[in-house]
Amino acid sequence: MDALIFKIGLFVILFIIGFAFGRHNEHKHLRELEQAEKQFAHIRIDTNRFTVSTHTGCMISSNVVISHDYFKYVLANIQNFFGGRLSSYESIVERARREAIVRLKREAEQMGATHIMGLRLNTTELGMQGGMVEVFALGTAIKAN
Repeated sequence: MDALIFKIGLFVILFIIGFAFGRHNEHKHLRELEQAEKQFAHIRIDTNRFTVSTHTGCMISSNVVISHDYFKYVLANIQNFFGGRLSSYESIVERARREAIVRLKREAEQMGATHIMGLRLNTTELGMQGGMVEVFALGTAIKAN
């Protein structure tokens, strides 16, 4: 009986630690994203595929894979059992999307581009248990001639 109580207690402690570290990492990532989005706010993004012929373009791409912490994974499985919105997955997809766009803008800035045309985003769930999300971003960096 004591061994069972010990195992349950250890599980609860590790679960709480995982929750705390997961929340900390998520909030840290959100702050970093906010700073990067401000830094690259001057680079415009357009989903239109066509541009004026006086500009030169170059294809750019980025991808990001983000995993959520074990606590969110457990909550998502419980929510999935009962149905409805999986808000923990929504937050992961949103963070991955924002990170992929920031990386795309960073690449465009390194090329001297001020505009990204034809932005396309592709989201994929990775892993057998669904704990990771990949977002692939693709666009054309536009530089004025």
